[in-house]
Amino acid sequence: MKKALKGIGCALLVLVGIFAIALSANWHLTKILFHNLLPEKLKLDRSTDWAGGTTYADLQYSDVSESDTLNLYIPDTGADQKELLPLLILVHGGGFVTNDAHSRQAQFMYRYFRDQGFACASLNYRLAQEAAFPAALEDVKCAVRYLRANAEDYGIDPEKFAIWGESAGGYLCTMAAVTNDEEFNSLAYIGEEDTEGSVSASVSAVLNFYGAVEMGKQEEEYRLMGVPAWIRDLSMGWVNVNLKGQDEYHNVEEFWLRKHMSEMTEEEHNAMDPFYYMEKNLNSESDLSALIWYGGSDITVPPTSGEHMAYLLRGKLGSDRVFYEMFPDYMHAADAYFSDDNLGKVKDWLNEVL
Repeated sequence: MKKALKGIGCALLVLVGIFAIALSANWHLTKILFHNLLPEKLKLDRSTDWAGGTTYADLQYSDVSESDTLNLYIPDTGADQKELLPLLILVHGGGFVTNDAHSRQAQFMYRYFRDQGFACASLNYRLAQEAAFPAALEDVKCAVRYLRANAEDYGIDPEKFAIWGESAGGYLCTMAAVTNDEEFNSLAYIGEEDTEGSVSASVSAVLNFYGAVEMGKQEEEYRLMGVPAWIRDLSMGWVNVNLKGQDEYHNVEEFWLRKHMSEMTEEEHNAMDPFYYMEKNLNSESDLSALIWYGGSDITVPPTSGEHMAYLLRGKLGSDRVFYEMFPDYMHAADAYFSDDNLGKVKDWLNEVL
């Protein structure tokens, strides 16, 4: 028994040694793994009480699904306040298969911004297990229209809408911002039949935190970055566990699309590609500003996606309308994105563009 245990111990040491040598030969990869294994953690206040205003929980914005609810936070600005509030709409991430309006990242956002004088709406939407693309996108755009139609009732300025999303939510908020009112707008919001005229799903600002905006290109981007496939597999384990029983799909994006990327026609690919709509719909006259934040140590969504998006949007909207920043040490969904210093920068940017 002792000899067997000694043999196992030696084998483990050899494996650890090989792993260490491999990493030492690739300092960039070693740095990425370090920031993923030992990320900075922030304390999140999980109390449900909020003394700064009024919470409207589980507002149903569409009757197509019980999933279509949102939580609305309206700061108490005083009885003599005459200015309408800007609205920040929050779209949670989770690989299209998990999470909700109270995700850790969404909480960081609404807990900070509602105390800074912003109305905040945190959305739920249909996940992939319930409905395929474009259901979640239609939900998000429907929620925007619902909020604009009811803005006066909550003291919200319908001309000052911003939308934020992270990871899968970054994709959804970007698509919602760059598509027009003839695209993905067929879902009726509750009360629409009583509304005179059409209500737009447009927003003035989009905030994309490490959004999965280049689906189908991730593996090639990571290969060019020198990130081995096995590390990618490990990094995606938390979300791919939701593929149980869906063995025909390689990843959660394909499950959501109900289509293998390699089998998609050009028309099908364009239909789900944010870059297609940026090229098609945006120009220097567009009323849109963008904030784009990605992490250089992200092994879930390639940081190059942020570079590509910023480059295209600057060409379409102008450099002064696009705020792009790369954080070299940030992993995917890092708490550090949501530090008071970083969110202070976001607040200043929102105050400027809205």
